[in-house]
Amino acid sequence: MMRRLKWILVFAILATGLWYFFLKDHHYQVSFRSDQPASLVFNHILDWENYDRDDLQLKTLSKKSYSEIIQEVGVGDSLFTYQWRIEKRHPKGTKVTAYITDENDNFIQKIKVPFGNNDFVKRSLRNTETVAKALQLNSETYKVHSIKDSTIAAIYCAYLPLSSRVEAKASTMLSGINEIMDYVKGNDLSLNGDPFLEVTHWDENAGVIDFNFCFPLKKRDSMPTHPTVRLKTTEPVNGIKAEFNGNYRISNKAWYYLLEHAEKFERVVQKLPLEIYLNDPHSGGDPLLWKALIFLPLDE
Repeated sequence: MMRRLKWILVFAILATGLWYFFLKDHHYQVSFRSDQPASLVFNHILDWENYDRDDLQLKTLSKKSYSEIIQEVGVGDSLFTYQWRIEKRHPKGTKVTAYITDENDNFIQKIKVPFGNNDFVKRSLRNTETVAKALQLNSETYKVHSIKDSTIAAIYCAYLPLSSRVEAKASTMLSGINEIMDYVKGNDLSLNGDPFLEVTHWDENAGVIDFNFCFPLKKRDSMPTHPTVRLKTTEPVNGIKAEFNGNYRISNKAWYYLLEHAEKFERVVQKLPLEIYLNDPHSGGDPLLWKALIFLPLDE
């Protein structure tokens, strides 16, 4: 019996060694958790080079929507591959695991990693920690809360059809404000509510939206025309609504909370967000005191 157990042990050690040195496709892995939606974490990782101060050369090799990103990371003459796996863990938020490979010293790292905290391990921990800490700091700049069903009545408005990357929507709207307000003031029209953004198309993969930037108006019997500013009455919207506090530049973060809410409670929604801005950003102040109402229409 003892001899048999010894052979089983030897076989197990050999099998583990073969798997570790020849089949295992990474050298080190690091995990962290976030209470933010997986889709937000996914976009945050894609944006890594914009908040990391280290001299990294980043290239995204592939991505699977909201679940996996593979990036090539260059540091001097060294080259690494980071495979990020992003898992939804209701109700515990999101789990992120980075599987990291040293492309230049593949076999050597297989030997070194189990026996010490070498430079490769330290760099892997530092890079993953940078991503996790930046994610946490970002979460402190806004609040998304009070998600519930709601309805928006039809609104008569003047609007500009615009297009931009999602992260540039605020600056794109800003560039159109004067045009709309010149039309309103030049024709002595009266505003009748808060400005809002109405997404008409969202390419999630490319991160691009088409949208209408709208100002509610009191309707007259005869409305003046304009070469670019358009007029319409919106359709009533039944949907789910969240309250957002923070800079309107990042109000799209609420979209992902609403999508996660809809998935969790098996609600079918149209991915056409609508944002109503209740504060004037030009007045300044703490953005966490600004408020916007964010809607996703139900498709039920």
